[in-house]
Amino acid sequence: MKIKKRILVLAVILGLVTVSLLYFYIRDLDKKPDIDSQMKNAVVAISTIPAHVKITEEMLTIKSLPAEAVHPDAFSSVQDVVGGTTKSEIISGEQIIQGRVITDGVSSPLAYRIPENMRAISIPLNEISGVAGYIEIGDRVDVLVHYEFEVLNAEGETTQKTQEVFTQFQNLEVMEKGPFPATVEDKQIGVTTSITLLVTPAQAEVMAFANINGTIHLTLRNPVDTNKVDLQQFGIGSFNTWRDR
Repeated sequence: MKIKKRILVLAVILGLVTVSLLYFYIRDLDKKPDIDSQMKNAVVAISTIPAHVKITEEMLTIKSLPAEAVHPDAFSSVQDVVGGTTKSEIISGEQIIQGRVITDGVSSPLAYRIPENMRAISIPLNEISGVAGYIEIGDRVDVLVHYEFEVLNAEGETTQKTQEVFTQFQNLEVMEKGPFPATVEDKQIGVTTSITLLVTPAQAEVMAFANINGTIHLTLRNPVDTNKVDLQQFGIGSFNTWRDR
């Protein structure tokens, strides 16, 4: 009789514990989730954005997602993305993440820093033609080219040779330098062996011709001096004019 009574008491206790646990479980289900702590904004593509295009505001939207579903490198502001250039295709609904979009002009790869309708072209340098290595990225330079010509007579025979120096370009922007010829303890030394300039497509043709057929020298400009000077070529034929220059 006593055993049955104990079993009954134990069953009642277990029943009360079960009911209590069930009550607390149901109460927790009724609680509203903390939206602020569990949701996070992310910039996503409204439709598929091709690679290598400028991003506009119409291509993007803000979407609220569970915090654990938001990529750590995802943008949270549309304005941080607008004006950037896609490095690869971004699928519709995909989060816009850093590394897929070029937004920083300073540290971006060179190709993404070239303005539309412009080109970058490199020319070889040495200590003399490169202003002894004092040219830095962002500087402005003039490009002087020395040519040697053959003067022909009516029969097409060479009668003499003449030399001329032309200031073919003025106020060109330096986009990149390098490489350097050597390093010492991970430090670059010497004068860079090349320099990359920003030019128009037409200027690129002339620059390539000058590099193949002439000898290039650069002169360094003051950053605030953007004026272009009207100059005539200088050479053997105009040698005596140096006194008036």
